Amino acid sequence: MKKFMTMLFVAGIASGAFAYNDEKTVEIRQTEPAKVMVAVAEAPNTALTVKITDSDNRLVLRDRITKSEAFAKRYDLNALPAGEYSIEVADENGTLRTATFNTAIKNKPAVFSRVTAMGDNQYRLLVSNLAAKDVTVQIYDGEKLIHTETVDNPQGLHKIYTIAKPGFPNSISFRVSTASGFETFVAAR
Repeated sequence: MKKFMTMLFVAGIASGAFAYNDEKTVEIRQTEPAKVMVAVAEAPNTALTVKITDSDNRLVLRDRITKSEAFAKRYDLNALPAGEYSIEVADENGTLRTATFNTAIKNKPAVFSRVTAMGDNQYRLLVSNLAAKDVTVQIYDGEKLIHTETVDNPQGLHKIYTIAKPGFPNSISFRVSTASGFETFVAAR
């Protein structure tokens, strides 16, 4: 009986560990050949640590993030040699997500998107892709997510957004992603 209870206790701990990782909504995406984005869809309970290492497992970048709301943060690795890099996002309880990417690979965008500043805190978003069925538009003011919207039929999407009080004049950026996995960040020109 004692062994049985011990096994149940261990199984409970193990399933709790898996549930912990499933609850976090951490996303790591390579947005350009030498740029990576870390997005957290829910407010983190503790500080997060982002570590980027090269192919020889040498630490290239370590960033401690203390946010109390959902956010996205971009990392520009253009100053580093082209090659393979690994990124790990962790909190005090352990690793939440890892990914590996190659900065030498050039990918063509699957969706054309452009944002134009129109003045008076208005921004025009253009998205063009005949194959996309669902497009998600997220608007960030600096690193803070301020709006999310899914467009069911985005073919030739042309929409004007008014941002009530942007934090900084050039801090507004748009994240456009599709159900097929395409994603890009675009900022106002």
